[in-house]
Amino acid sequence: MLLSSVRKTIDRYHLLAPGDRVVVGVSGGIDSMVLLHQLHVYRTIHPIELIVAHVNHGLRPGEAERERELVEKETNRLGLPFEYGLFDVKVFAKQEGLSLQDGARRVRFRFLNEVRDRYRAQKIALGHNADDQVETVLLGLIRGSGLRGLRGMVPVRDGIVIRPLLETWRREIEAFASEEGVPFLVDSSNLREDYLRNRIRLRLIPLIEKEYQPRFKEIVFRTSAILRQEDELLEQEAERAYGRMVRKEKEGLSFRFSEFKGLLPALRRRVLRKMAERVQGRTFGEEGYLPGLDEILEKLASGASSFRFSLREGLFVEKRYDEVLMREGSFEEPSSFEAELTFPGRTVVEEIGKEVILEEVSKEDMAKERMDSPTRAWFDLEKASLPLKLRSFKPGDRFQPLGVRGTQKLKEFFIDHKIPRFERMGIPLLVSGERILWVVGYRIDEGFKVTERTKRVLRAELKDVSSVGSGSV
Repeated sequence: MLLSSVRKTIDRYHLLAPGDRVVVGVSGGIDSMVLLHQLHVYRTIHPIELIVAHVNHGLRPGEAERERELVEKETNRLGLPFEYGLFDVKVFAKQEGLSLQDGARRVRFRFLNEVRDRYRAQKIALGHNADDQVETVLLGLIRGSGLRGLRGMVPVRDGIVIRPLLETWRREIEAFASEEGVPFLVDSSNLREDYLRNRIRLRLIPLIEKEYQPRFKEIVFRTSAILRQEDELLEQEAERAYGRMVRKEKEGLSFRFSEFKGLLPALRRRVLRKMAERVQGRTFGEEGYLPGLDEILEKLASGASSFRFSLREGLFVEKRYDEVLMREGSFEEPSSFEAELTFPGRTVVEEIGKEVILEEVSKEDMAKERMDSPTRAWFDLEKASLPLKLRSFKPGDRFQPLGVRGTQKLKEFFIDHKIPRFERMGIPLLVSGERILWVVGYRIDEGFKVTERTKRVLRAELKDVSSVGSGSV
């Protein structure tokens, strides 16, 4: 017998099509065993193929073996293919820095997708029911989820993961199992109250139904359905905004902040999440929760002209005035450095991986070289006090940029040239005593330029070094 609620869910959301090959995730519990039987009944009416996939997470040795035996036996009785995966979730979760529940979820989905690929299946069917949906919504509310978390699970995700039982209540599932003699086992971990979801199911929901609202579950379920529809609308708008604003870069994705700030806050959050998902090539679960997203939004709203921020999910966000870039990885703040330079000679500055070459040249040799190189500069040697040093920026630094009357704070020079705060410490300064000769890559000091009166010319050049040594060469 096909439950009417299951048939309606399949038809309403177009979960299955003729010819679909479906991987059914079966744990051995009542929900997944009833799901297997419901799909088995469905395939007698519609041409679909089923493959049963069972995962042992390595967490409950005795129970897990009994579950495997039950699922394999029932699968063989129904004449279906059986796929079994054994994993050590404790080790995996520790390696990935995840909770046991999150680790188990990742392992499970990875295995189900591997089976889907192997069989070239179109769908993965899971046994979540309406009671699970209510628990998921309450879990999201307690954890402070946004709309995507409060909408709960979706009947179909990415056109692949389907939940035919999502609008079927547990009482209906239990009644079907009893009437049809569906075998199943009870997972003892579902009775442990050290898991928040279990406490919601075993304590919170019964309390609210008893003391406040007998129809509490139905109300939450209906609310989640409304929120899901509104979430779909916002997703469509966010996708349009993403298409208008976000550009693909060599090292990630970017957008102009002047465009981004014109979006409604709800769309800003979604655009950032979409960027993160596409940079990393994965989704952040059905709740769409991305750690650190609120912090990024706050920094963007603060008006800061530049910042860098590392997310816990291995993402890196950088704002450079009007450009915001997101890419994989993290960053290290540049530290201060100072090195005395050999003249004439070569000095490797380990902290920044640069080799500094100082030499005296003639005006004739100087005239033969290109003057627009950002890594070479020429100075009046007689105006400089040796030894020269290469160092990082210090608060209070001043110099007189070439072609400018009077000195200027180096900080103001950086701001004028839109150099982000986090890059300033990494820009080398060639100094003579306390005076700056050259802001490397940008400008020399007016007081050290080569003129008609210059008799001796100092040539300075910085090169990248592939293998950094130490000291002077």
